[in-house]
Amino acid sequence: MRCSHPGKGLRMMNIRVLKCSSCGKISSIPAYFCKSCRSEKLEETEVPGEGTIYTYSIVHVPLATHEKEAPYTVAIVELEGGCKITGRILETSSDKLSVGASVEVTEIKDGVYLFKLSN
Repeated sequence: MRCSHPGKGLRMMNIRVLKCSSCGKISSIPAYFCKSCRSEKLEETEVPGEGTIYTYSIVHVPLATHEKEAPYTVAIVELEGGCKITGRILETSSDKLSVGASVEVTEIKDGVYLFKLSN
């Protein structure tokens, strides 16, 4: 992931994905070939870390290693580029939290994408 500065004081985080040179599909999952067209012509590229909540769940009873963080929200986010990634939504009790809500990546912590709800 990389940060770019598209405007005055704005910070957008990009996410590295694989893009098929043959059909243009992107995937966040490491692969040796495109799951859509089976081409082996995959290139690493970056897409904006913005998307919408595809589905989510609020975890109230976590693993012992995450007890202090509960409750927390885990979501599958569909990125603007079309692929889906799993991460955590920072706002658990917000009334804006819903399927279809806009989110953006703020950081990666211990290998987990952290999203905040967009305004």
